[in-house]
Amino acid sequence: MRKFKKTLALFLSLCLTLSLSVMSASASTFVDAHGNTVELNDTLEAYSSVVLSGADDAARKGETNLGDLWTDALRWFAVSGKINGYFEEDDIAAGNTKIDADADHIVALWNGGNLRADIAEGKFGAAELAKVLPYPNKVAVVYMTGAQLLEALEAAAQGLPYGEASAAACASFMQVSGLRYSVNADKAFDKGEIYKEPWSKAASVQRVSIESVNEKAFDASAVYAVITSSANFNGMDSSYIFRAASTADERSAITTAVVRDVVWMYIDEQLGHIVGETYAAAQGRITIHATEQPTAPVQPSAPVQPAEPATPWEGSMSGEYVVVRGDSLWKIASKVYGSGSLWGNIFRANPQVKDASLIYVGQKLVIPAK
Repeated sequence: MRKFKKTLALFLSLCLTLSLSVMSASASTFVDAHGNTVELNDTLEAYSSVVLSGADDAARKGETNLGDLWTDALRWFAVSGKINGYFEEDDIAAGNTKIDADADHIVALWNGGNLRADIAEGKFGAAELAKVLPYPNKVAVVYMTGAQLLEALEAAAQGLPYGEASAAACASFMQVSGLRYSVNADKAFDKGEIYKEPWSKAASVQRVSIESVNEKAFDASAVYAVITSSANFNGMDSSYIFRAASTADERSAITTAVVRDVVWMYIDEQLGHIVGETYAAAQGRITIHATEQPTAPVQPSAPVQPAEPATPWEGSMSGEYVVVRGDSLWKIASKVYGSGSLWGNIFRANPQVKDASLIYVGQKLVIPAK
């Protein structure tokens, strides 16, 4: 018996050694932006058939396909109920064990400054997600009224239009899931008191309008569950509304779920490890109205001819369309095809449009046959 126990102990020790060897072989480390060493699971692998845009401040300038994917993952995490298993013990003890809103009132917001890198076409894994988000953010939920949500988006978009001088302020610009909104960047942001440099509070809502929430009418008096990051929950960048709302409503909470893990969970369980044509381009959730910048300096002596008023679409199912105020590719597709989901046809037929969310009044678009 003594000999058997010694042999068993030796066998178990060998198994443990082999197990640790396998773990160390399948795990690497990543130092995040806060200096924390994070262990990565190198066994996670997915494939993208498209480039997901996060580099070169892409998500600060307008809607991106990576922003759509990222926020879809957060909203799915809440709507699916998976978030219910990640509330802190104190929240659970207080009866806060689920998202207290129906799916129609759940949206996700994510600031463009926290999407830092592209995901290239081809295989990718945990290391690539860590480059996109080099912060240990947790998933949070903030309950706020529609009026607060509107002001939060107004404040977040105060840096637009993006430029060298406004790049830092554009870090707060929100990528979204579950809502559609527009920004009139030709209007000046109505600055209130300084919140934290370079951001101010919004003295009034002048530039942002919410077109719909989960394809239903926006209600300024309704309460929405906003799924976001722990950083926004705590008032990062222009997120003073998030901090105020989270303090006012005890249901608001920071969960134990790590954002990168949730994004991976979505790619695994919902997308089957393949990011495909659904995310080939930004989906037209955000429209930024900004006067087109001239490609060459305007001569002072040259008279400026007034632009002819744009007219709504009256043509056939193929031809040319002139953009009018309030348009987005989704809206244009609804007009000409009868379905906003066909906006990608127009986007692909107009290579001069580099970002699906950036079209301007008076711009001429080719409308391909359905």
